[in-house]
Amino acid sequence: MLKFWQKNWFGIEFDSFTKVNPYKQANEEFYDKFYKEFFNKFNSYDELPSSWKQDKKVLADFIFEQIKDKQKVLSIGCGSGFIETELSKKWGGELMAIEPSQNASKWIQDNHNIKLINGYFPNCLFGDEKFDFAYMSYIDYVFDDNMYVNILKDIKKYPIDDFLLIGASVYTPNLKQTIKYFIKIFMSMLGAYRQQLWGYQRTIEEHLALFQKAGYKNLEYAQLENGVYWIRAKNE
Repeated sequence: MLKFWQKNWFGIEFDSFTKVNPYKQANEEFYDKFYKEFFNKFNSYDELPSSWKQDKKVLADFIFEQIKDKQKVLSIGCGSGFIETELSKKWGGELMAIEPSQNASKWIQDNHNIKLINGYFPNCLFGDEKFDFAYMSYIDYVFDDNMYVNILKDIKKYPIDDFLLIGASVYTPNLKQTIKYFIKIFMSMLGAYRQQLWGYQRTIEEHLALFQKAGYKNLEYAQLENGVYWIRAKNE
């Protein structure tokens, strides 16, 4: 597992609305401030970068193929809800989306084809909700190893029998990357690396090992046409 840092997202410089911290990961307060800037800059999905939307549509198309025969699906950590919006255009099942930040989910609050719940899985659910399928997209990077294993355990015991992690944050180790990483660590220790600690990257083998630690045995994984990794885990 490696840490990684960022200084902007969607062209929004983090130091324009907060003091970046290379040691402490972005928290809920950070994201609330970020999304305030985000919605000041963008008024709809139409205004978002086309390359970002195209990548997300590739993910949405893949998810659709997995759920087209399902009745009830859960999205854990939907963010701005772009993927969920795309799914709601062509899938007629019941889609429930969980997002901790009320600010982030602004654009899907009025989409009647999506049931939005603001909160954290699984505490925000009543416990009697049954799902045929659940997925997380591009959020594994926010978890350290302990948090990652714990949420996978929560998903497994909910019970959710068919789970997809898509958009896994994956790196392939090499000497150049390793050297650059330790330079960043050293600079941050000196206070000279002024970027926000964003999260964690793992090799695909590390991802699979954490799934196994959470109790999953039936695993498969691959890459989409845009290079994005996915991991599918089924309860036995």
